[in-house]
Amino acid sequence: MVGKRDCIAEIIKYIESTGILVNIAKNKARGNQGFFLAGNNVYRIDISKNVERDDWLNILLHEFAHYIHYCHDKSLNSLDFIFGKISEEEFEELIGVTVETIPKDDAKKLYAQKSELSENISKLASKLKGKFPGFKISGSNKEIEKKISFPAKYLLRYDKIKICNKIYTVSNIKEDFSLMSDCEIAYIQLKSSQRSLARINSRINKLNKYYNNPTELWARFCTMFFTNRSLAQKIAPSLSKKLLKIIERGQIKELSVINKILNE
Repeated sequence: MVGKRDCIAEIIKYIESTGILVNIAKNKARGNQGFFLAGNNVYRIDISKNVERDDWLNILLHEFAHYIHYCHDKSLNSLDFIFGKISEEEFEELIGVTVETIPKDDAKKLYAQKSELSENISKLASKLKGKFPGFKISGSNKEIEKKISFPAKYLLRYDKIKICNKIYTVSNIKEDFSLMSDCEIAYIQLKSSQRSLARINSRINKLNKYYNNPTELWARFCTMFFTNRSLAQKIAPSLSKKLLKIIERGQIKELSVINKILNE
């Protein structure tokens, strides 16, 4: 097998021969590690300048897998082009590959923040229910809100405000509004925590949608198959067998060429 650096050079040469412009470390890839762009018969793969050289091969293969998918299914919403109709077990294999490859620290951090915010919201709500028996965690409580005066009232909607060159924040509310009652402070803190939780949930939902997107599932599996075949065969045995047959039969030329380059 040729060296990794030579592999990258050969793969870039081949990818460019298909009519794709490859930009490595020339831009930020729209905030991603890598990016595949298609439109008006123009194709481009960018690898961010913030990415280490050791990651170039994985990202090249990942983005080229998107190109292969696009050539057969411009909607990128189905994997029929490569696997036909996949079973539930095979779909779980793709999920297994994703679980193995996604950065786990980011997910752990988000879920830890969600747990902390949920616990804080529960504590604040219990405190408010002790004073206002009919208090509901959802919606607005007019009885409490009418007691909150300007400029603290703005903190019901924003975590940070600036009034006459003075900055007020929810995190510093006790010092900024020392005369405000504990219930009023707790209510503002509750609203702030709910906003933060909504943002966290939105990020988690977007990540789940991204990670479960068919073209991303395919690209991650394809990359693992070529860079760590033994692991791919362990996590996704059925799909690995299917892909190997496709390569051996030359059903998708691009895959056969990549396989040859990486295994010469």
